[in-house]
Amino acid sequence: MGFKRNLYILLITLAAFALSGGGSPKAQNTEVKPYTILIYMNGSDLESDFGAATDDLVEMLDSGLDSRNAHVVILTGGTKRWMNDAIPDGECVIWELADGHLYEVKSMGNRNMGNPETLRDFLRFGLAEFPAERIGLIMWDHGGGSIAGFGHDERFDNGTLTLLDMDWAFREAALHKRKLEFIGFDACLMATVEMAVLASKYAKVMIASEDTEPGDGWDYTFLGVLNTHPRIDGFGMGKVIVDTFMDFFGADSDEVLTLSVVDLMRVQPVMDAMGRMMAAGAGKLDTCDDFGKLAVRRAHTKTFGEGSPRDNYSDMVDVGDMAVRLSDLFPKEAEVLVRTLKDCVVYNRHNSDTELYGLSTFYVYGGKSVGRESLKTYSALDMDADFTRYLHGFYDGLVRRAQNSSPKDTEIIRRERVLWEPVTEDTHRMAGLLGEGCDASLWPHIYGQSVSLFPINTTRRGTLYAIPAKVNGRDADIIVAGCHRVMGVRQREGNVLQKGYDPIMQGDMISFYSLEWNTLTDTFTWHRGRPITVRGNTLRIDWDPTPDGYSIGERLTDVNHDVTYTLFAHQRRAFSNNNWYCGLSQTANVCPGVRTQTRPCPCERTYPAARTADGVLKYGSLSYLASSPCAAA
Repeated sequence: MGFKRNLYILLITLAAFALSGGGSPKAQNTEVKPYTILIYMNGSDLESDFGAATDDLVEMLDSGLDSRNAHVVILTGGTKRWMNDAIPDGECVIWELADGHLYEVKSMGNRNMGNPETLRDFLRFGLAEFPAERIGLIMWDHGGGSIAGFGHDERFDNGTLTLLDMDWAFREAALHKRKLEFIGFDACLMATVEMAVLASKYAKVMIASEDTEPGDGWDYTFLGVLNTHPRIDGFGMGKVIVDTFMDFFGADSDEVLTLSVVDLMRVQPVMDAMGRMMAAGAGKLDTCDDFGKLAVRRAHTKTFGEGSPRDNYSDMVDVGDMAVRLSDLFPKEAEVLVRTLKDCVVYNRHNSDTELYGLSTFYVYGGKSVGRESLKTYSALDMDADFTRYLHGFYDGLVRRAQNSSPKDTEIIRRERVLWEPVTEDTHRMAGLLGEGCDASLWPHIYGQSVSLFPINTTRRGTLYAIPAKVNGRDADIIVAGCHRVMGVRQREGNVLQKGYDPIMQGDMISFYSLEWNTLTDTFTWHRGRPITVRGNTLRIDWDPTPDGYSIGERLTDVNHDVTYTLFAHQRRAFSNNNWYCGLSQTANVCPGVRTQTRPCPCERTYPAARTADGVLKYGSLSYLASSPCAAA
């Protein structure tokens, strides 16, 4: 967050003046205008902590929109406090933006914005009281994709609207009789096929992001386009929204950026093509080799909303990348799916290092620990039967293979270097984890404490990492760009992903989580380190050489998304003498998807550095995967 903070400071006087206006112009003007734009602004912690909703209201006021061309009607609520003096904290209020002022129209009382009845009532009121040739709807808050849905009302136990909740509200507001020109989600992860299929009954165009969104969200100066093009259609409006969004952040941004314009009349063929491709895939779920091929391709499919192992349940993937990965197995079906996607997504911009096709879908994998519950939610959406059956079969295959396979039986899809701190003779604490792209000769620290960098996303600018932590009493991920720049804090919000990052502030209390491995009991636990108090308004990552007495190992993720940990060097002096302490973790009891079973080999035994052609180091009758710096000693 914070890109709009300068705008907020510059316009705070204007905003206070504008927000203080009274007496809606609606009573004097009930003409049918070219546009009505309804904004369902669930402020949540985005407003109470950082004033993000107020920032966007200021942008709307500053857009220069001529009120003769459009009604802009906003429902505010869902937050414990508003960062301005005009909007009340304890109720939902409908406002009209007109000629640079925000006028109160009606109080809806103390309502839960995570209740579909609140959305229904707002839509009914807006459609009845603000007639127009075209109607647009913008949903403003956090988002979580097809499983988690939209929004958090922090005044009502973080109440959330599921996809079925929104479907009910749209139907009850009779949007099937009077379709919206567009529906937009200024929220994370809502450009999903499932959301689009449901929305296609009620709107012509959908504008949404496949991935997470920055906290500053859309640039609402786009409203000014209605001054020159008051009857712009949903496709044209969508293109303006996408372009202003991307241009606001710029090509050099470290933020994750993606936004799509979707022709909802063409989304059902996409869902049908997904079903046909996965109907072909269903025949490969029962045999080990064939399932392994599917799992490898799922492992490499572009996934959105990933976090550290403590916060990794989204499992939304790019539909086009999914098809491309499976095209060698199902060439005809994949070709049809890609073609229907290109017909459906009419405009799409992003900064991913992978080609994105503009729509995502749920594909269980990293969140398999909650897979049964997620699949129950997905099944209730009543999407394509073949695709739904495939998801259930794929999940069952992941669970079955996790129970029956060992590391040597499965393909490793990710290797990361681990630094282990000795706690006791049998307990080792992760003191660092390095993903690809970081200097493997140094290890990260913050205020002298070791931290682990879990890779979560890649853009054209580089890799984003998550450091699991507790920040001011709440579990969170600290997001880092390119191994050095701390972007901010992403709070754990259940399965709904936080929009943007909270800034690091002076006085924040932070404790870092580290994984502890007890090799005697074969168990893992999360250890929370001593709290630190932030000095200044940022965190600096320092990089230091491997401490004496620490061990090196690997974190190996296989195609089933199971994790194996290895422990190689016992202490620094052992590197040059080829002395080894070895351990191999094989199965999980800890965090979801981690399996443990340790087979120690002697600690102080000389090991001849013999490497086989496949890069596996041999010790007696045991094999240990070893691409560790100590392996080369």
